[in-house]
Amino acid sequence: MKSLGIRVALYVNYFVFAILLNTVGIVILQVINDYNVNRITAGSLEAYKDFSIMILSFFVASYIPKLGYKRSMLGGLFAVSLISIVVALVHHYWITPLLYIVTGASFAFIKVSVYSTVGLITKSQKEHTSFMNILEGVFQIGSLVGPIIFSFMIGFSKWTDTYWIIAILTSLALLLMFFTNLNEGSIKSDVEKTNILSMLRLLKKSAVWLFVICAFLYVMIEQSLNTWLPTFNKEIFNLTESQTAGLLAFYPGSIALSRLLAGYYSKYITWLKSQLILLSGAFIIIATILFITSDYQLTQSTMSNNFTPLAIIILFTGFFIGPIYPTIVSIILNKTEKVKQSSMTGLIVVFSALGGTSGSLIIGFLSQNYSVHTAFYFPLIPITLLGMLLFPYKKLTDKLGYEAVK
Repeated sequence: MKSLGIRVALYVNYFVFAILLNTVGIVILQVINDYNVNRITAGSLEAYKDFSIMILSFFVASYIPKLGYKRSMLGGLFAVSLISIVVALVHHYWITPLLYIVTGASFAFIKVSVYSTVGLITKSQKEHTSFMNILEGVFQIGSLVGPIIFSFMIGFSKWTDTYWIIAILTSLALLLMFFTNLNEGSIKSDVEKTNILSMLRLLKKSAVWLFVICAFLYVMIEQSLNTWLPTFNKEIFNLTESQTAGLLAFYPGSIALSRLLAGYYSKYITWLKSQLILLSGAFIIIATILFITSDYQLTQSTMSNNFTPLAIIILFTGFFIGPIYPTIVSIILNKTEKVKQSSMTGLIVVFSALGGTSGSLIIGFLSQNYSVHTAFYFPLIPITLLGMLLFPYKKLTDKLGYEAVK
């Protein structure tokens, strides 16, 4: 199968949804100002997005092979194009929860279909891992571009007009996907095997359990840092809110860069070696910064722009953790029967969401009851655990073949 067209289509799909999913904070601020809703009501928009992704992924993922990966992606893109037009036209708060319900549900279809399609168009483990890293790198680029688009539109028009641009982008992605050939013949004969029980049966395998724990730990690390790094830089380095907001772009930017680079070197370096090196780098950066700032309460009044380099360095933790997630996901997906990869992706989405929520809550609890400095020792624990678990994870997945995860 000539896969260049479908690869580009998958990149565009992920890029567009990255813009939608990573601008919730901007939208929350806008609906508070424009629609005069309280902060709790506005903050619930994040929950509408996350819960719709989790629920749809769990209950629908196993049935997507029956519907077809291409049809599922077309449906998700069409739904988002339509709701984006509605948001641009209808200026009421009630449309924003609907926006994120539709976006979350559509992303569930997109992510399951995209991850499963990767297995159809790659021919080896290294090629699969390489493509997954590039794909997730493109997602991070979308995360960076989204706020820029919103900032431009807010400055020159109104924020709801941004959704005209999103509607155009999703429509272009839909047309690209429509005219792209995707051969799903290799799964058609086995689609009757797929149902919600097939997803649960995957959990019979110890390798799958070990994987979901690794995925849980990784997202716990990434999201806890992403959520609380601005607070850390503000309180520890005495930076202004505008400085912390501006510097935060280094975090997703470094993740994107590392994943794009991993898309190249993963073809030549064994995945376990590279992941251990990267995790060690993340551990060293966080531990070193915490050691240097251990007496921050005594010296906080003197911390100013002289400490900005340290604030940037800790943001580059993203460079070292970036390739971990797409790599461990690639390993288990490539060892799973093609028709069951949608079910596996459902598990990936659910446990990843749980990990992200847990990490943010734990850091929040520790910073509330102790200090944000003390709270940042916590990510060292899942980093260490993840590094230790990669050894048995490699051992168990090496024993798996398509016939093993059924």
